[in-house]
Amino acid sequence: MTDRTRSGGEYVYEALCEAGIGLLVGLPGTQTLPLDRVVARRSEMRYVMARHETAIPHIAWGYYESSGTPAATLTVPGPGETNAMHGLKNAYEDSVPIVHVGADVDPADRGKGPIHEIDPGTYDTVVKENVVVESGSDLPAAVARGIERALAPPMGPVRLGVPSGILASELSAPAASVEPERITRENASALEAAADILADADRPVLYAGGGCRRSEGGADALRDLADRLGAPVATTYKGKGLFPEDDPRALGVTGSHLPPGSRAVLEAADAVLALGTDFDGVTTDGWALPMGDSLIHVTLDPDAIGASYEPEIGVVADAGEAAREIHDRLPEEAAGWDGSEVARAAREEYVRRLEHEGLLEDTPPLNTPAVLRTVRESTPRESIVTVDVGGFRLWAMQAFESYEPEGFVAAGSWAGMGVGLPAAIGAKLANPDRPVVCLSGDGGLMMCVHELHTAAEEDLDIVLVVSNNEDYGVISKSPEIMAETGDHEFVWDSPSFPTIAEGFGWDGRSADTADELAREVGAAIDRDGPTLIDVEIPTEEPSASEAAEFESELEF
Repeated sequence: MTDRTRSGGEYVYEALCEAGIGLLVGLPGTQTLPLDRVVARRSEMRYVMARHETAIPHIAWGYYESSGTPAATLTVPGPGETNAMHGLKNAYEDSVPIVHVGADVDPADRGKGPIHEIDPGTYDTVVKENVVVESGSDLPAAVARGIERALAPPMGPVRLGVPSGILASELSAPAASVEPERITRENASALEAAADILADADRPVLYAGGGCRRSEGGADALRDLADRLGAPVATTYKGKGLFPEDDPRALGVTGSHLPPGSRAVLEAADAVLALGTDFDGVTTDGWALPMGDSLIHVTLDPDAIGASYEPEIGVVADAGEAAREIHDRLPEEAAGWDGSEVARAAREEYVRRLEHEGLLEDTPPLNTPAVLRTVRESTPRESIVTVDVGGFRLWAMQAFESYEPEGFVAAGSWAGMGVGLPAAIGAKLANPDRPVVCLSGDGGLMMCVHELHTAAEEDLDIVLVVSNNEDYGVISKSPEIMAETGDHEFVWDSPSFPTIAEGFGWDGRSADTADELAREVGAAIDRDGPTLIDVEIPTEEPSASEAAEFESELEF
């Protein structure tokens, strides 16, 4: 960026472009207009207007998760940014880089009660760093620092609080650059010890999380390590798709819904290598998940080591790099158990249980596992699938196969609803030539239903499958609720989602049987424009966690 006179909005715009950011998601307001006008006047960056600020970071999040390319977001201060906090926190928990520009109140007006005034420090806990610009001369350095921090591992959203007056002012500030922080750790001895444990293990297991997803080449490194060890592979929510789930060594996604046979595999393990996870409460079933006899924990966060599980060896390193280092230290042939045989037995036992409970029957009303199986069989392998939060997501973790990390977009431990449809919008913007399917419950969709209009306005070919049980099922069926209220359900009479969709410019459909759903999904993928398919699900359907409450007969 050369030193010349231009507006603060142009400084911000050009810095974003130079960082390779080609999408800005926002919702115009008086304070953001100085930057909005620059985006409208110039052509290097695409601008997409959401219909509510809550969806803005979710669109950017889905854009990155499905492509590895970051986006920027823009809101007015106060109401706009507090609406966006949910999505920024979700991105923070998932280590997704977003450069968020908040058009702050001008410093000279603070404390006088201008419209939308709020303490800029309000956002400190929902972003990786909150960069507050105090003067025009500080703008280039602040923007450079914010972008660098967002993209530096471990990545995350960074807020640039730029007062509206500075965005509008003509400035001649000096160019600035920021040198990224570099920390080098000596891990050779720990990696050597980890390799020795795995080489001697009779029952090794690999456990992959979001850090492996974020690592360049992390998925390949995980698969190479699984090949060398012959080990079964479990993943966290954010690790789903790192290891192809049609591979017989795939154990499933951990959590309260993990198949009992897969849990038994982890309990029987004499060595578990955990790559890129912080062992959060959601994916460890409240830290009740067994982690074998010897745990090797690899993470970029030194504070995570020993916080939830005490490892025999802790390694502060990039997950993919550590996996490759360990792989190269292992013998050519491992002597452990047959990971394919072990994982296949656990998964087949789980499917037999679902069949026994009638959850895979193809007659109406369909249960969620049957819906997911049908959608998977009707959706091209290369499709990108986004999933909202709720009971539907828990089922999807086990009953919907994923084959690559970019092909499955779901929130991690933050677990806020209303993310699925905005994420699908972001995924389609990033991948216009790939089919995009969104899986949502009716409760999650109601929290972002306004974004049906955004998808239609942008003419995005999205297929939205609504699992409609007329209930907040994941809440109604929680043990805590049942203990307090008995059989209480948070039920309602759902609106006609196909009718609502058509009002927004979508094609609205419904399906009752598996055959009907398969036909509708196939036709929707081939159709131009967005399609919503409503599927009635029994309110009394068991949760994914309840369906996993059986004693495994497997012994390892």
